[in-house]
Amino acid sequence: MTASLIGVVYEQKTGYLSQCEKNLEKILEGSPTMSLEDLEEIVMQKKFEEGRLLLEIALSRHPDRDATKVQKCLSCGRILRIQKDAQPKTVRSQFGEIEYKRPYGVCDRCGQTGAPMDWALGIGNAKVSVGVTQKVCHAAVIGRSFGDGAEILAEHSRLEYSAKHVRTIAEGEGQKLVKERETAVERFRQLKTPSVVSGPAPMLFVVTCDGGRVQTRAETQDSRWKEDKIGVVYDAVPQPKPEADSYDRYEGARSQTKTYVATMEPWESFGWMLRVEAEKRGYLQAKAKLLIADGAQHIRTLKNDHFPEAEMILDWPHATEHLSASSKAAFGEGTQAAREWYEEYRELLWKGKRDEIIRELERLSKKIGFPEKGESDASGRAMLYRNAYSYFPNNYDAIDYPRFRSKGWPIGSGVAEGAVKQFALRMKGTEKFWNVSESGAEEMLALCALYHSEDDRWKCYWKARAKPYDVPA
Repeated sequence: MTASLIGVVYEQKTGYLSQCEKNLEKILEGSPTMSLEDLEEIVMQKKFEEGRLLLEIALSRHPDRDATKVQKCLSCGRILRIQKDAQPKTVRSQFGEIEYKRPYGVCDRCGQTGAPMDWALGIGNAKVSVGVTQKVCHAAVIGRSFGDGAEILAEHSRLEYSAKHVRTIAEGEGQKLVKERETAVERFRQLKTPSVVSGPAPMLFVVTCDGGRVQTRAETQDSRWKEDKIGVVYDAVPQPKPEADSYDRYEGARSQTKTYVATMEPWESFGWMLRVEAEKRGYLQAKAKLLIADGAQHIRTLKNDHFPEAEMILDWPHATEHLSASSKAAFGEGTQAAREWYEEYRELLWKGKRDEIIRELERLSKKIGFPEKGESDASGRAMLYRNAYSYFPNNYDAIDYPRFRSKGWPIGSGVAEGAVKQFALRMKGTEKFWNVSESGAEEMLALCALYHSEDDRWKCYWKARAKPYDVPA
């Protein structure tokens, strides 16, 4: 294509070079009294004008602009009957709007209509180029709002769009991502076969997840804030350090390439999405597999249903938070006894004295009394009872921190919590209200997940989107 474009330019170089010469003369005429900023602005403007001219020349000589050329149907591959030899089309390009003419036809067999030149250009029925769509989506993701995105486009790309138009384009692209994800999940659920992954198996594969909060357009204030789920998968290299005497001095395996899944769907649906993402990254081929998260029941259910091969690790900060809450419930918040108890049993937790901790929590729970029927779940007695008879016993295997350190595994879910904060920069805010039942939060979460993933999938996605359409042979 590059060689053809160069040929086109040389064939029509008289007009093109003449325009360039005029532009150069205008620049040189004003240069003695112009600042560098003024010159940059002029050159930038001429760059856009010349870019649009090049595009127009290339499109005017595109081989599929020939109405006498035999074209095939995009759907069935039969001969397309041309109805209009030179139907005009206007497209918003990175150099402004351009218009070109091309043949337009219909397939008498299956009813498919369209322009073969549009298919060859990879734009189909779209009125915006893929390059422009990519810039709009990028601005929509990195800005704090769609209004910010519109400002970014105007300042850096000379693309004038309203905040509403930015939203329409970004959410439309996000909708495509959601449908692709749904298709991948359904295929996996039906076939029950692992994905084929090329490359060496990861030494360590980690799955982690957490929930955030998004404000929706629900009718009442109490129901507006809904939970979004953010999942992260990454490969890592173990760094054993069994002698580390504190959490602050233990690093564990550092995350390498992180990729993301984000949704407003329930945890069960989210589990399938996360499993498919893990499969794509080589989960089954990994030598060691981990799931790190807090010890909530829905997390354990997700682990058992979707990642039975993985070892569960209870996030260390969450575990110590439960110990701290237990100390306050048993001895009173802010007391010396509570502080001393917490420090002692946090040390025992670090050393892996799980049975001692559970027995002590049971003793304290009996001492202050079990919660009564109808008592608030947030009461100290209810919380201590859960820690003693549910939280720590149910996560018994997931709090064997000495063994995890000896293997060099991570023991914190900071990657997931960091991801929640990262996504919240775009999604969360008292002034932001998202749709859930229609286009809105789900689509933007999918777009954010694509952008933040560190395996170049953002670039690969847009490169694939820009490819010519495949016409059956």
